[in-house]
Amino acid sequence: LMGYAVAHSLGRSVLRAEGLAEVGQVAAGMAHELRNPLTAIKMLVQTNREEAEARGLPVEDLHVIEQEILRMESRLNVFIDFARPPKPERRHIDLASVVSETLALIGGRARKQRVTLKFTPPAAPITVEADGEQVRQLLVNLALNALDVMPRGGILEIELRMPGEHYAELAVRDTGPGIAPRHLSRLYEPFFTSKETGLGLGLAVSQRIARNHGGSLRATNRPQGGACF
Repeated sequence: LMGYAVAHSLGRSVLRAEGLAEVGQVAAGMAHELRNPLTAIKMLVQTNREEAEARGLPVEDLHVIEQEILRMESRLNVFIDFARPPKPERRHIDLASVVSETLALIGGRARKQRVTLKFTPPAAPITVEADGEQVRQLLVNLALNALDVMPRGGILEIELRMPGEHYAELAVRDTGPGIAPRHLSRLYEPFFTSKETGLGLGLAVSQRIARNHGGSLRATNRPQGGACF
C-alpha cells in the first residue's frame, strides 16, 4: 500500500508538471503577444507626455497611463520568467556583493517604510559558481516580500555564512507578523498568494532558481516573531 501511494503521488506530480509545462508554453506565447503592443503604446504615451511637458500642458493622465503600462510590463515579465525560466549562466561570484546590490535596489523603499536594513559581510569572501543575476532576483523577491509585511517599520536582515565546506547559506529575516500556518505548505505553489495584488509567482520562481543552483529554499517562522527564508 505504501509503495502504491508513493507511486500514485509521483504519477500525479508528473502529470501536474506536464500540465504546467503546457500551460507555461501557452502563457509565455500570450505574454509575448501582449508585451509587443504594450511597448508600442508606452512609446507613444512617453512621446506625447514629453511634448505636452515642453508646451506646459497638464500631463497627469499620461503619467498615470505610463505607470500602469510599466506595471503591466513588470507583471508580464514575471509571468514569462515563470513560464520559460532561463538557464543559469554560472560564473564565480562573491555572494556578499550580490547581497549589497540587493540592498541598494530596495533601499529607497525601505527608507520610506522606516525599515532598517542589516547585513554584516563575512570576514572572508564567500565565492560560489552561480548566476549572479538570478541569485539577486531571488533575494530581491524575498526582500520585497519582507517589506510588504512591514509597511510601518521593522528590521530586514540578510545573513550570509558558510556552514559547510561545499555550500553557502543565505538567510532573509523580517520582523513582520510571520507566515500563517495554513499557508506554510502552499508557499511555493504557482499562483498561490495571500496578498490582494500580485500573481503569486515570486516564491515559485525563487524556489526554482535555488533548485537550479543545486540548493533549496525553506521558510520558517522565527520564535521571536517574523519569518526567515
